[in-house]
Amino acid sequence: MKKIFILFSIPIITFIVILLISFSKQNAVQEKLDKLKSLNQSINQSSTDLKIEKLFANELNLVTADLVDLSLRAKSQKKFWDEFISTDLNIVSNHTSQSSSSVNTEITKLLSFLNRSFENRKIKLGPNKINNLNMFAAESPKPTRYGFGFAAYDGFWPSFDREEANNLIKEICEFLLDSYETNENFNLLSIKRESAGDEDSKHIGENQYLANPEIKLLRDSGLIDSYIFEVVFTGKTQNIRSFINQLRPPYSLRSIKVERPTAVDNETGMNFFEDSPNSGQTDILPIIRDITSTFTIIVEYIFAVPSDLITQIQEDLSEEFDRDELEVVLQEFK
Repeated sequence: MKKIFILFSIPIITFIVILLISFSKQNAVQEKLDKLKSLNQSINQSSTDLKIEKLFANELNLVTADLVDLSLRAKSQKKFWDEFISTDLNIVSNHTSQSSSSVNTEITKLLSFLNRSFENRKIKLGPNKINNLNMFAAESPKPTRYGFGFAAYDGFWPSFDREEANNLIKEICEFLLDSYETNENFNLLSIKRESAGDEDSKHIGENQYLANPEIKLLRDSGLIDSYIFEVVFTGKTQNIRSFINQLRPPYSLRSIKVERPTAVDNETGMNFFEDSPNSGQTDILPIIRDITSTFTIIVEYIFAVPSDLITQIQEDLSEEFDRDELEVVLQEFK
């Protein structure tokens, strides 16, 4: 009986042992499968990360190329505008603030100097008056003063801002006088300027230049500061050509308007034939002669450009970049 029990117990024990080993191996296999699945997920994640890294690497290369191009453009633009505004010689940027009494004295001297200069050259100031047909009528009095953009003050000189513009008017008037021969006369019809500040705007009156949206200005970009002047005068083609040639940086000519007379004198416009005293023959004159025209010039004087680009970039990027990364960016603009 004992032998029979032993005989039957051996297979059972063997089965149990095999079953235990099977369970043990199955757990190990499951652990391996779970580990393999985890490794497969890690590989997929790494592959995805690698694609993203490649994408960012391409973007970084493009951004770096744009940064280099932008820095070259910025350096080129800064060099151009520094030369254009002539910082060392710029009248406005080198102007120093003055007291009200000093401004009063300076402008009074300016008006006296300009009036003397034009009167000595017998230049007419202001628009022409229509001739009175009554020969016995009293002759209209000659104006004794001309404001050159300051007439509305009538002796009252407020304390101007730092960017007062009277020296620019003096230089423009000198350009105008130099455009004519010493014995050549013309009419200076008006000079209009922008106000020098809030106080100036209260008194400048009709001398103030009002912006015209049709005139394209350099400062429309919002990157530069300038003053605008409008000068209206009479002359011939060579006069306006000479005046324009003197408008070198920081002056910039923004508009020119030419108005021809509406009526032409009979002697100069209607007689197409003229007897030549030497030849005894009738010479044909040109249909259009070089007669006087009225010129309206818009001039822009540049006095400031954005020079502190490094500070501007620092302010824009300081919150999103750490210091080392920011220095790498800034280095391109130095």
